[in-house]
Amino acid sequence: MISIFFLLLSYLASFISPDGNFWWLQLIALAFGFLLLVNLAFILYWIIRKRNAFWYSTIAILLGYSKIFGIVEPRISMNKEPVKNAATEFPIKVMSFNVRLFDLYNWFHNDETRGKIFSFLEKESPDIACFQEYYSSDRKLAGFNNNEVLPKVLDAQFSHIEYTVSLRDSDHWGIAIFSKYPIIKKEAVHFEKRGGNIFIYADVKIGSDTIRIFNTHLESIRFRNEDYRYLSNLRNDVEQDEMAGGIKILNRLKRAYGKRAKQVDILKTEIEKSPYPVIVAGDFNDTPSSYTYHHICDNLKDSFRECGSGFGKTYAGLFPSFRIDYLLHSENIYSANYATHHEKISDHYPITAWFGFKK
Repeated sequence: MISIFFLLLSYLASFISPDGNFWWLQLIALAFGFLLLVNLAFILYWIIRKRNAFWYSTIAILLGYSKIFGIVEPRISMNKEPVKNAATEFPIKVMSFNVRLFDLYNWFHNDETRGKIFSFLEKESPDIACFQEYYSSDRKLAGFNNNEVLPKVLDAQFSHIEYTVSLRDSDHWGIAIFSKYPIIKKEAVHFEKRGGNIFIYADVKIGSDTIRIFNTHLESIRFRNEDYRYLSNLRNDVEQDEMAGGIKILNRLKRAYGKRAKQVDILKTEIEKSPYPVIVAGDFNDTPSSYTYHHICDNLKDSFRECGSGFGKTYAGLFPSFRIDYLLHSENIYSANYATHHEKISDHYPITAWFGFKK
């Protein structure tokens, strides 16, 4: 009954904003996968015991069965690119990728990471690429003038780049959209102030139609090195002050959930104002069981759920089981061939899908 109770609470977290006293519900939503497994284990246990008690967990799971497909899709992927036919037109390939500053600070201890990112982008050749944690330097000696290099790598002459931080008038951090199709309008919205989180959108002209591409990077937990050490020590059973470390992490989670709730309200309002069909790409820093995901997806389709397969995890950091990067789209757009690319070139896996207009 305890496992059922917490599973039901994880469903409730999708509908209650964490910008208030119920932020802790998001922690339970974070554990949805674990709670699901526990209840499945109880179903198996009671069936083996030949007891009708298996119905309790079964009913609890069925009440929120759709959430399972936010984590895993059992379909077999055909792995084919969509083709233009009588029902659809203008298939385009869209990518969302948190590039982690193109490994500016050499996190991978490998000077070849940036080159591997460019090789991957050139091979995948998306029609529209949305980058989070984007970086470019105007200094010739820096070797990171990505604003000049990427249009050649992607064969995309149109772009919308917005900076949140600039240093020395030469080094820039922000977010970017690159497109092979003309961009006829572009806007940027800083959630609070420059230096914080952001979303941008670009109206892209494809044939006689226009589509609005949103690219966003929502509030992260902002773990520090001491937090990662604490979590690593927990895994390795190293002696430490667990109470103090745990309280710090809970405070960071509470702050992040509250900020994301406000940001997602602003983003959703702008999405609903769009005069065109939309594709929403980005790093949400939240799982499919969260209020963030549920609130944005209210009137949108999730391309992973529409045409993905297998486990959809996109974060390759300390918690590799989470899907926090998304490609969403309007009802009158179809999606096909969703893919998560398990390339070790960032702490996020790039994702791609093909999109087209329904006639």
